[in-house]
Amino acid sequence: MKHTQYKLSVNIKPILLGILAFFSFAIANETAFAAEEKTINFATSNSIAPYFFVDKKGGLQYELLNAALKMHHLQLGDITFATNRRALRLVKTKKVDCLINAPSNSDGLFLTQSLIEYQNSVFFLTKNKLKIDTIQDLKNYSLIGFQNADHFLGEEFLALSKTHKNYNEIASQQNQVLMLFSERIQAIILEQRIFDYYRNQINNRIKLPYQVTQVILFDQAPRFIACHDPDTTALVDEAISQLKQTNHYQQILLNAEQGIYEITGPINE
Repeated sequence: MKHTQYKLSVNIKPILLGILAFFSFAIANETAFAAEEKTINFATSNSIAPYFFVDKKGGLQYELLNAALKMHHLQLGDITFATNRRALRLVKTKKVDCLINAPSNSDGLFLTQSLIEYQNSVFFLTKNKLKIDTIQDLKNYSLIGFQNADHFLGEEFLALSKTHKNYNEIASQQNQVLMLFSERIQAIILEQRIFDYYRNQINNRIKLPYQVTQVILFDQAPRFIACHDPDTTALVDEAISQLKQTNHYQQILLNAEQGIYEITGPINE
């Protein structure tokens, strides 16, 4: 009897492809699950309405950041409101993950792209017909800026603020608006959306509906996020990119112009 030895012929390529596909699927699922479960905690300066509300989960920047993270399967965790210096220290000591509205020179931290831009402007009552066309013109009028404005508005304004005999800074931005409408000051420097927000808030306290002139002397200020970990920075940056490519980004901005903010609950539940 003739014995024939048969070789087992198996096409191994489909098996290898199947194994690779399985592991790729498993890794992808694990990555997506990890991203979905990742919670990122933030610090920022003391409440800046209408960008953040200190007592509730809402505000223009809050909505933008929350929407961006959700699109990227990330969770917006706690937001710690603190002084600028303390907020920066919380991130550098890794007690929170990221700093909102970080300066562009945040040494030792990793910056994302800008989430939104602020527009600081000069405001005065139109009826007073102030002649303000340049930063140097400001020295002719009594002026109040927001806290630390001299460090945010460029070298020319910093130099002027040191010699301006009637320039002051105060922490309460609502009080700035009140002082303007009560004519206790000739001009104020404030971020445009913040001015609009507080003007609407104090309408019932303004005796006359004065018209206001806005003068834009300063460049738009990009608002960066800085994280102590480059991987977290990359995730947040990609989340911002995704949101900016959607209509939802513009819709949130448009809603804010009409004073519409989505409040999701108290800040401490």
